[in-house]
Amino acid sequence: MWTYLVILFSSLLLAGVFVRRAHLLHKKANTTAESPGEKCVDDEIEEITSQITEKKTKKDMNKVEELCKKGEERLKAGKEDDAIKFFVQALAIDELHLETQNKLAMLYMKKQMFSSAAALFRNLGKLTGEALHYSHLGLALFHEQDFEGAKNAYQKALDKDPSRPQRYVSLAQVYRSLGQVQNAVIAINKAVEIDDQNLDYIFLLGEFQAELGNKKEALEIFTRLSKLDPDNKDLKDSIKLLRSDSN
Repeated sequence: MWTYLVILFSSLLLAGVFVRRAHLLHKKANTTAESPGEKCVDDEIEEITSQITEKKTKKDMNKVEELCKKGEERLKAGKEDDAIKFFVQALAIDELHLETQNKLAMLYMKKQMFSSAAALFRNLGKLTGEALHYSHLGLALFHEQDFEGAKNAYQKALDKDPSRPQRYVSLAQVYRSLGQVQNAVIAINKAVEIDDQNLDYIFLLGEFQAELGNKKEALEIFTRLSKLDPDNKDLKDSIKLLRSDSN
């Protein structure tokens, strides 16, 4: 029981930190909107970040490092709930500590606390602009069944780094969950273009074609794959099903 209370308290504390920061950003954004010619919102965010960083004293930063170190030690010892507590305390002092945000977000993912993980990855994406953080955000939102949010997150990740085929696969699965199978086909085709040796990607393309009712295309894909992987039971079953539907 105490374990769950600690996690709940930590999550509430972390939420308070980011709500306070969101309020500052919102206030700054409104000021920008009322004053044409002022800096854009991104510049305002950068300015706020700089102001917050400047206010950190050496004592504060040493405390943050101490708490992070304790969190890492607890994490290595398998005491994940204690690690969460220390990481949250560190972020309460310095909410812009990127390494701690990332470690805590990954820990939340491991513990299937997807809503908390999404909040952190969303913030990390805004702060760093890195594709990896948007990709993790997409996964967290997918688990939360926020498929529209997941779609937008994966699209941002791919806009920033279109070289990773797995992200196209993830986006394809999101489209599938949204019932947009045609878009899923487009996304999985991108993955196949990047890595045409991955049989799993090609198999998924066949599944999407079958779902669209394109049985001929799906059968051609599965038949071609069966020659490369003759012992694959899923392929045999898919071919058998498609042939029976065609008769």
